[in-house]
Amino acid sequence: MKKLMILTSALMLTSTLAACNADGNETMDTRYNNDTRPIGYYSNNADGEGPLTEMADRDRNRNDLDRTEINYADDYNGGDLATRIRDRVKGMKNVEDARVVVNGDTVLVGIDTNDRNDQAIREKVKNTVQKMTDKNVRVTTDEDMFTRIRNVDDDLREGNGFAEVRSDVNEIMNDLGDARRRPFENNG
Repeated sequence: MKKLMILTSALMLTSTLAACNADGNETMDTRYNNDTRPIGYYSNNADGEGPLTEMADRDRNRNDLDRTEINYADDYNGGDLATRIRDRVKGMKNVEDARVVVNGDTVLVGIDTNDRNDQAIREKVKNTVQKMTDKNVRVTTDEDMFTRIRNVDDDLREGNGFAEVRSDVNEIMNDLGDARRRPFENNG
């Protein structure tokens, strides 16, 4: 009986191994394909943030909107102006990135700078944008505000309706107003 159990176990093990190798040649051909998206340590993240920040940051999980077609929704009337302003401001000295959202008679401009003199850059950007439109222009170099404006801009550029981001835009405008009243607490 013991021999029968050993023989049965050996046959089962052999058939299991044979079944695992049935697709072996095809598996060997594709084993070196690099179809996975690297995250964390092996990520192509160039800004020095860690893997958790990279995964949580909304724009890291999106296609690069600078290289894809802009698809503003019909209910967003500021798309053309936002694009013109963004392109102009991005070309300015000491500006790494610029994001623009038009809300009625107000233009929100968030800029990411590579300069320590943010006040001078804000003034220069505001003067430049003010020549492009008769709307009220509000410019911020605050990193958190830039990120919020960028996220709204990304949503709008992806075709989400303005109604979907209106509350975010109103909060940003309120926070920018609060920052203006507290200039020594926030450089907004």
